[in-house]
Amino acid sequence: MPPGYIDLSVLPAFLAAVTLLLLAPGPDMAFMVATGLRDGLHGTTRAALGITAGVSVYVVLTALGLGAFLAAAPSLIAALQLAGAAYLAHLAWTTWRSAAAPVEITTATTRAFRRGFLVNLANPKIALFFTAFLPQFLGDTEDNPTFQLLLLGTLLQTLGLLTDLAIGCAAGAVRNRLLHRTRPRTLLNRLAAATYATLATALLTR
Repeated sequence: MPPGYIDLSVLPAFLAAVTLLLLAPGPDMAFMVATGLRDGLHGTTRAALGITAGVSVYVVLTALGLGAFLAAAPSLIAALQLAGAAYLAHLAWTTWRSAAAPVEITTATTRAFRRGFLVNLANPKIALFFTAFLPQFLGDTEDNPTFQLLLLGTLLQTLGLLTDLAIGCAAGAVRNRLLHRTRPRTLLNRLAAATYATLATALLTR
């Protein structure tokens, strides 16, 4: 089978499965809602791009066959999960503590990309998901799956990015309408903090 061979016949089934996955509530969806409530429209785009960048690492690892290595290293998975949960707990605490503080849009948007990237990079279950999910759609490329996996991973990332943007912008629009009202803004920030804390707990218990 020639290098770079791609089987496009699996795309209808793949896109149908991905659509169902993206419509189901999950950690990225909750993270984007929290980011939209915390940072508004200015932060959601960068956060979504950060999520995509973090997922890209695991797409490449899966395509190169390293996802299976990660699956066989439970101690590494546990360490990454602990780091991710600690980071989310830090976000929860700082967001709660500064719930009533004035909005600093420049700082918030600069940090939003980093938050999205680190939260996804510190979630090794993404790699385990790709290792289990993507190979189901190799089609006739089982002998040389690298390019097929890269294609499928890129499609999944693109659709995920669009979904994250839609969800984050909806939450951000709510935030921006209440931007100059201290009490509603404080409540939204505390809701975002509670979401981060829930994600931290879920990362350790799932």
